[in-house]
Amino acid sequence: MAVAMLVFVHILANAAVDYDIRQSLERVAYKNWKEIQVNQAGEISYKEDFVLTEGDIHFLVLDTDGQLVYGSYPKGCPQDLPVSIKKMHQVTNDGDEFYIRDIRKRYKGNHSICMRAIVRKSDAYSRYQMLEVLAYLSILVVFCIAIFCGMLLSGHISGSLKEMCKSAEMIGQNRNMSSRMEYKGRFYELEVLTQANNRMLDRLEETFHQQEQFTSDVAHELRTPVAVMTAQCQYAHGKQVSQEEYQEAFEVIERQSCKISEIISRLLELSRLDYDRRQIEKEDVDLPELVDSVCEDLQQKYEDSLKLRLRLAPAHAVGDISLVMIAIQNLITNAIRYSGASSPIEVETGTREEMAFVLVKDYGAGIREEDLAHIFKRFYKADKSRNSIGFGLGLPLTMKIAQKHGGTVLAESKQGEGSTFTLLLPRTGADADANQTK
Repeated sequence: MAVAMLVFVHILANAAVDYDIRQSLERVAYKNWKEIQVNQAGEISYKEDFVLTEGDIHFLVLDTDGQLVYGSYPKGCPQDLPVSIKKMHQVTNDGDEFYIRDIRKRYKGNHSICMRAIVRKSDAYSRYQMLEVLAYLSILVVFCIAIFCGMLLSGHISGSLKEMCKSAEMIGQNRNMSSRMEYKGRFYELEVLTQANNRMLDRLEETFHQQEQFTSDVAHELRTPVAVMTAQCQYAHGKQVSQEEYQEAFEVIERQSCKISEIISRLLELSRLDYDRRQIEKEDVDLPELVDSVCEDLQQKYEDSLKLRLRLAPAHAVGDISLVMIAIQNLITNAIRYSGASSPIEVETGTREEMAFVLVKDYGAGIREEDLAHIFKRFYKADKSRNSIGFGLGLPLTMKIAQKHGGTVLAESKQGEGSTFTLLLPRTGADADANQTK
């Protein structure tokens, strides 16, 4: 790169010097030409300011035929050159190069005289050699300074990167996800990189904690039904029992098996949604019809103990019917679990701007304000009074379904007064156009 820069500067410098010599010769020649006078008789006279040499430039006066009248050629310059007044020309003789500029001055018709300015290229270049040397030295100095600064800069950067790599390696070896990278230098890019790595470590730490908590919660949820099933089996095999006791043990085992099956089913559904292994169908979902179907099934299950109040306004959403039905069923089932036997449950459908909604309101125990922000976490249960029912997977699954459809779930609750959950899903285009027409 340095060699390329020197070659480029050399070529550029020679071109600039050549241009400057030509311009100087042209300027000085015209200046000296004005100091020549010719009278009517053809006699030539020279003013006091006329000079035969100025620096390295030689001035000659030639007659009409190009013969030398006044002055002398520099050594080595050919003397039989024809007059050319159109432009400056360059001649070479025995390795020497000369710049020549001819200027003609006419008098008495076709008679004329010519002034010729000649400069040897090597003589003219000698004035620029020191500048050229200084330019090369300046380039070398600047290049050396740039290399030195680059080495210092790369040393600082590589040192900081080595520290970051060392920190990352220590975190990997010690598995201490609470450690973070530090950078106290002045390079903004490295500071941004450090912050990005620390944010990544924050997410990894949070993911590991969630995984540990998830494993613990799954083990806790499955431990109880497995323990009950094991106890029933031991009871049934440990002594002589009646047919009724056998039947009772089988019923307990069946209930616990169903509980385990439900936990596994919801975990699998969440896993499929988490890793996009479940294809989301884009269908026109008639929410009032879907809510009516879910409520009818639940009414048959709970009979007279379930009091549902439906206010179903037209609302159409875009989504997967089977998943939306699971989300609605989870919200209504959740309201039934945490409401009193005679407490009514209100279910409403409708539209809000670009979203269709399903609202489920109960008048049960409600949720404390400090627990409200955590209810969509897996296996989370608001308080001890709720630990005996549910698995803490219904609301997280509902939220995941809503998010996969481009919607969300809103929760409002006050302890002792009940809770309101609102499932929001994108409306269909036809539904939006119909409402605008109204």
